[in-house]
Amino acid sequence: MIAHNFSQQMQDDISKARQAATFPVMAMSYFIWDGRENFETRRKIGQIMANEPVFDQLKLHFMERQEHVYNGILVAKRMIELKEKHQWSDKEFNLAHGWAEMLSPFGLHYEAFMPVIQSMGTPDQRAKWLDLAAKHAIIGCYAQTELGHGSNVAGLLTRATFDPATDEFVIHTPDLTGAKWWIGGLGVLATHAVVQAQLVIGSKSYGPHIFIVPIRSPGDHRPVKGVTVGDIGPKAYGGFAAQDNGYALFDHVRIPRDNMLMGLAKVTREGQYIPAVHDKLSYGSMVKLRVDIAHHSAIILAKAVTIAIRYCTVRRQFHPRSRQSNDSQTLENQVISYSSVQHRLFPLVATAYALYVAAKDQLKDYKQMMLELQQGNARMLPELHATACALKVWSARKASEGAEECRRAMGGHGYSAFSGVSFLFANSVPANTYEGDNYVLVQQTARFLLKQLQRLSEGHNVSAHTASYLKNPVLDGHSAFVINDANTLFDSNIQLNVFGTRAARLVHDLSQQLLSNVPWADLNMECWEVATAHAEYIIMGQMIEKTNALQAASDPLAPIFKQMTNLLFLSLLSQSSLSSFLSTGTIEHGTLNLIRKEYRALIASFAKEVVALTDAFDFSDSQLGTVLGREDGRAYEGFWEMVQNNPLNSDENREKFSDLVKQVLHRNDNLSLIQKAKL
Repeated sequence: MIAHNFSQQMQDDISKARQAATFPVMAMSYFIWDGRENFETRRKIGQIMANEPVFDQLKLHFMERQEHVYNGILVAKRMIELKEKHQWSDKEFNLAHGWAEMLSPFGLHYEAFMPVIQSMGTPDQRAKWLDLAAKHAIIGCYAQTELGHGSNVAGLLTRATFDPATDEFVIHTPDLTGAKWWIGGLGVLATHAVVQAQLVIGSKSYGPHIFIVPIRSPGDHRPVKGVTVGDIGPKAYGGFAAQDNGYALFDHVRIPRDNMLMGLAKVTREGQYIPAVHDKLSYGSMVKLRVDIAHHSAIILAKAVTIAIRYCTVRRQFHPRSRQSNDSQTLENQVISYSSVQHRLFPLVATAYALYVAAKDQLKDYKQMMLELQQGNARMLPELHATACALKVWSARKASEGAEECRRAMGGHGYSAFSGVSFLFANSVPANTYEGDNYVLVQQTARFLLKQLQRLSEGHNVSAHTASYLKNPVLDGHSAFVINDANTLFDSNIQLNVFGTRAARLVHDLSQQLLSNVPWADLNMECWEVATAHAEYIIMGQMIEKTNALQAASDPLAPIFKQMTNLLFLSLLSQSSLSSFLSTGTIEHGTLNLIRKEYRALIASFAKEVVALTDAFDFSDSQLGTVLGREDGRAYEGFWEMVQNNPLNSDENREKFSDLVKQVLHRNDNLSLIQKAKL
């Protein structure tokens, strides 16, 4: 084995980068993981799990899909065993899941099945079903999407017809397009599903409602009578390999009337339908899933950028231009020092933090909304539904595009599965289409904002604080912001007003298009721009609010948060969203030189912070599933060790492939030709 002098240099590079940070890294970790106590509990749980081979993600790269699914169940089983062994609380169990972050068929049991029953069931239903689910006596999933219907929930075909003679609902799939499809946990695992189906009483349909439907017997795990169920197969890019996304068809499956979740709408023994106090209350379960997507997107992007930043810090390529020859005694440049890499990766660090802050705040709002819903108060639902749609769309896109940008910034080695980034990309991509296709969801955000604008036109105030920018007086005359210096550019009030004005003008323009009789169906791209602007206004506002709070408390994290807020502001303003700021006249073209100058300066000053900022996420190598983004920087050693574990390099497989290749090499008289040529 050759000496590893280069490995020591790589380790020195990452160590030096860590020491350059100007903020307290541990304090940032406490912030990310909700305080020191929570952080230390997570660390303690992580140490337990790090000693469990089943949680090693690197071994996943050599598995076939059926092995992934089987391993996913093993992961969940071992986690349940550890919970019982160490007597973890529900909170600690959730921390363990967050630490592992390994997809398994059990994911939807915890993230959808139980939360839907909790939010939409009656007290008696919650007592019955949640106790069974918590003990894993039953395992559930969330069955909404159908083969022929995804985003169009109102168009679902599965029917739940009330039979007053037996006090039962009859669950039925009318044709193949009504087959439940893409349902995580349904393929091989679930015993029960919360099923979205059209409620039918007599000859009248009351729209989609949720029912608990048995899928497999908890006793022998065989499908119940009338249910045809299975796995739908591998997914794009090999993503979600451990998730058994499944299908189900129902052939007049009978369930008790009490299996309809009746915490909101109800059906009496006599067949009387009692509607919910708000006709959109059933959206609560979908809001939760979309809030979770924003959080998961933040984690995915944080992991991807951690890997890329670390690897680009230890990877060296090309000598300085001042050198005319490649002197082996002179170190090549660190890849992280190139401006093209910095401009691609550094804004993603700020974006990951911003997504985390936004998702955390939105989850807090969701919990408050659910408390109010249980008391019959639906005031928060319309606004949270609209913002959840916008942030789901924005976060899913930023996570998948950001992960791919990280892979490309890592150069050729980034294409190896051992980088860990391709795995993150494959698992982030589907968020752009599940729980609503992004280009469909944005219409819901746009409709909500148009209603707020209508309220203003009728002399009322906007009912949503996230849409308060619609009252912005800068709208008059479409005048641009005058930004002549860096102080103005980095003024938090100016920053928020710039984003609010851009969003307001896009909403006004959409309204004018409708008044000009442009069909709604032709305005989907305008809705996309409106939802993007709305999401970015919310995210900027939350970062500014967090920064202001830290500054008011003289917190040592305040300067780095202000720096990240400025970086996010300038990256959106000058890169991904530039066209909409210019087209709405929010900024003048002449301002771009100042923006780009300050952006370059901010990128350069941010260089000393990025390794520490990614360290603060506190991801272990095992959690990242990477050899190139190792914490110790010794990427090449890790790469070498992994390829030695490659099954293709085993003696058995070498011989197997050699025999096959020789059948080609030695055809006809090729062997004599080889001997004659003395090859």
